[in-house]
Amino acid sequence: MFQRILIAWDGSEVALRAFDVAIDLTRRFEGELVAVSIAHSPAHAETEADRSESADAARRYLEATLSEVRDRAERAGVDVEQQIIEGEDATEALVTYAHDHGIDLLVCGHHRERRAGRMLLRGVPESLVGRSHVPVLIVTEPD
Repeated sequence: MFQRILIAWDGSEVALRAFDVAIDLTRRFEGELVAVSIAHSPAHAETEADRSESADAARRYLEATLSEVRDRAERAGVDVEQQIIEGEDATEALVTYAHDHGIDLLVCGHHRERRAGRMLLRGVPESLVGRSHVPVLIVTEPD
């Protein structure tokens, strides 16, 4: 059913909850799991060097946070491919990636009370539901 699953990864606690759900689904359906992150450089950065530095810092953070939890997937027998892409619009970047790479399911964490995700999940779950051509599973914080 779901052979290629995308987890939207921003390193937050709620992304970790979504990651655990994605691992379970990947294992259950004997699929493939790809963690996609958006390395966003702020538009307000004054120079190209500032934007590049911000994007590089985001990449390092995203790589480090996934590296810290990759063992969760390995213990469940699931390999995780990590892709870090650049984009101004996180929703558009995720939808385009999903379309271009044959993704069957998008899994995304959602912060209740609209708290901002560190790099990615600011309003993205709601946008994904409206713009994605594949099913979207939104995982929220516990009550």
